[in-house]
Amino acid sequence: MIEKIALGLCGLAVGVVSTMVWVTTPALAEAGVEENVTQESVILAQAGTLADVTLKLEDLPRGFTAMPPSELAKLKEELSQDEINVENVFAFVAQEQFQLIMGITTRLETAQQQAQFDELLRDPEKLKALLAENLQDTNVPPQALNNINNIGDVAAGVSLQVDMDNLLARLEILVLRKNQMGAFVFVLYRDGQRPLYPIAQVGRLLDQRVQEVRTGGN
Repeated sequence: MIEKIALGLCGLAVGVVSTMVWVTTPALAEAGVEENVTQESVILAQAGTLADVTLKLEDLPRGFTAMPPSELAKLKEELSQDEINVENVFAFVAQEQFQLIMGITTRLETAQQQAQFDELLRDPEKLKALLAENLQDTNVPPQALNNINNIGDVAAGVSLQVDMDNLLARLEILVLRKNQMGAFVFVLYRDGQRPLYPIAQVGRLLDQRVQEVRTGGN
């Protein structure tokens, strides 16, 4: 069952990421601003090191398995068709514990792209409405994510109670930016339980891996 839910969450991810790009891009176009690629993004683009900013199976506790590469490739292809500069797509499932972790990282090459991304994250109500859109949720209002301080340059997220075929689950969505990397993280688990690997840890690990890219660490 969790694999079926995982594929459904992939569809949600496509909608969320695509909508966020759609929301931010028109503002740039209307402003008529000529975007300049920052020196930092040029250096990192040449090195191709943002591909290393991802979550790995060895980062997780026992019980998780990686989603098939073919499914991840389909998701990346679908996102790329929406003109999103996708660097990585990762997803892991813990079948017995009923937890799913999925993330998408994208390249924000210019200062203007980064600024528009940040502006959306700093509008909690707009972000809540965007992330909750098209979800089969319950009557429980979405809540802001806690414990996401000091993640990235800017971060925001929501926690929602959702109905998964008469199974109540908790869906947490974290969106963050660190330097020229934007990331979308989804964690799903049974409502009322504690996740094996909290969403804040995923965000902090991605943050750390961006720092490793900058310093050349492994």
